[in-house]
Amino acid sequence: MKIHDIIYGLLLFFCFGVVGCEDMHDVSVPSDTAAVVPDGETAGLYVLNEGLFNLNNSTLARYSYRDGSLSTNYFSSINKRGLGDTANDMQLYGSKLYLVVNVSSDVEVVDFSTGKSLKQIPLLADNGSSRQPRYIAFAKGYAYVCSFDGTVAKIDTASLKVENVIKVGRNPDGICSANGKLYVSNSGGLDMGGVGVDHTVSVIDLSTFKEIKKITVGPDPGKIVASDDGGVYVVTRGENINKGDYHLVAINTTTDEVEKTYDEKVLNFAICDDIAYMYQYDYATSSSSIKVFNLKTGTTVRDKFITDGTVVKTPYAISVNPYTGNVYISDAFDYMTSGDLLCFNPQGVLQFRIKNIGLNPNTILFTDKVTAGTGGSTSGGFDYAYADTVFEYCPAPCQYMNTSTTAYKEGYTMADILKNATASIKNGSTLTLGAFGGYIVVGFNHTVKHVPGSYDFKVSGNSYISMYDTKTGKPGGSAEPGIVWVSQDTNGNGLPDDEWYELAGSEYGKSTETRDYTITYYRPSPTNGDVKWTDNKGNSGYVYRNEFHTQSSYYPAWMPDEMSFNGTRLADNAVNEGENGTPYWVGYCYDWGYADNYPNSAEQSQFKIDWAVDANGNKVNLSGIDFVKITTAVNQSCGWMGEISTEVLGVQDLHYTK
Repeated sequence: MKIHDIIYGLLLFFCFGVVGCEDMHDVSVPSDTAAVVPDGETAGLYVLNEGLFNLNNSTLARYSYRDGSLSTNYFSSINKRGLGDTANDMQLYGSKLYLVVNVSSDVEVVDFSTGKSLKQIPLLADNGSSRQPRYIAFAKGYAYVCSFDGTVAKIDTASLKVENVIKVGRNPDGICSANGKLYVSNSGGLDMGGVGVDHTVSVIDLSTFKEIKKITVGPDPGKIVASDDGGVYVVTRGENINKGDYHLVAINTTTDEVEKTYDEKVLNFAICDDIAYMYQYDYATSSSSIKVFNLKTGTTVRDKFITDGTVVKTPYAISVNPYTGNVYISDAFDYMTSGDLLCFNPQGVLQFRIKNIGLNPNTILFTDKVTAGTGGSTSGGFDYAYADTVFEYCPAPCQYMNTSTTAYKEGYTMADILKNATASIKNGSTLTLGAFGGYIVVGFNHTVKHVPGSYDFKVSGNSYISMYDTKTGKPGGSAEPGIVWVSQDTNGNGLPDDEWYELAGSEYGKSTETRDYTITYYRPSPTNGDVKWTDNKGNSGYVYRNEFHTQSSYYPAWMPDEMSFNGTRLADNAVNEGENGTPYWVGYCYDWGYADNYPNSAEQSQFKIDWAVDANGNKVNLSGIDFVKITTAVNQSCGWMGEISTEVLGVQDLHYTK
């Protein structure tokens, strides 16, 4: 799996929700969430979890203060599908909840009372490439979404249609509404041209939806928030985000000029009346702190917000409950495991902790209305149109090895892995197959019927399209194709021990595939080294480590010291399209017939049993199938962005009826 840009990854690590506040209220301190946790008149709490970049495992969690129930897969349990890839922002406007999903490049609109999806609004350029939406703001019946491609989109909240799109500065990384205008922070943090970061905030007149001014605020502006008194505050992060040259800038929304620049080390913040709870991160020491700052007087109230000794390892989101004034902070831990949500009173004393809320919880929202799901469970319901059992799961070495995306926890055996993988496939969570040869075998609780000429089942992955080849028109993005096999339970024992048949995709029989390809991986010594491989063609190479994933080993902890895979290898599909020495890898899609090759919304994510062939390439006629096997089919390393590895989120019977 690949990460496309260092700064992009850093930006995704810090996405903070901001709200206002009202009266203060103290609560008791339960040890966990076994009992109902009160917090004033608050009825519910929603947490958006971005998951991991390019793994399509964003989730929406919901906690009920009325009955103490926690649904960590609230959206997927109601809508029977995943939320998408790298959800960045969540806001409530009227009766609808809006979720901005960056890599999937859409805005998910949800009916707030029921949790049901109303519409996915795609945010794509004219050529079909992703705009990479980032944050959302609202005013006078419209939603406004800033995107990394340098645009702001205007969406009618009644029709849920995009009415207009305008250009602003480079790589907008924040948006808010104040005094009849929109304010958009132009970061320039993703610019591939080497021209440096942006320094401006765009001002857009709401009545005309035109940019009327750019305010110079400082290098790399990010989080931007409108205060209750009509002011706007924006963080600037310096020419190099790693060096932490942060400042807080106040903008006068009458004159649209910088009113004051505070020499405060702040990366993100939440405002309550005149008080800002400000988060700072020091990349040099990998340390963080949260302080209390009075915006009206420009003075520090308290250098350390937390006063009771509670340790938050990796603060990730910060927000204030508008009904109580309590401050909520999420802890992302190591970014690879499920995070916690902690509630503190304004004095910095821990009130309670909600454990395992989700992977990289970045936005927090509160409601005083009772909505659907108050009696929900941690896993939600399951739709048996989907495969419900993982019979085999053997991922090859990769940068996500020994994390939740490989169903692993420390000390797990193969039996534990299978149990956890089954839970993941039911929840629509991402399972990584790793480098070439890694595979998964799943089964249904019923037979998937073969309907001649029709698509019979669908494999959900996390592929997206970001561009098209200018010469061929071929779509590209994060395609990481896997070959799909099917089997019918002819002996009736409920196990995948009958003959397997490959589904012949678009490359079957072409020079773009190498059949009978065998690769062997070796456990590294020391364990945190690159993973060596050799193949039966006389080649050797490595699954290389990178700076983004620092777990102890990229080799599966529960497997023997050597592991071999045999199958068909597809030709490398990723191309470095970077310019000026900056790598930018694009995985181009094969035409059809492969998993994790096209987005889940595309026809090419569906499969026909008609495509099944035997070992000699002869077409076979199956009345139905009971098992599906998926294997990573490309052996390619994309520089520091990692290996090609197929991901699977679920397998769906397209003919299923209850």
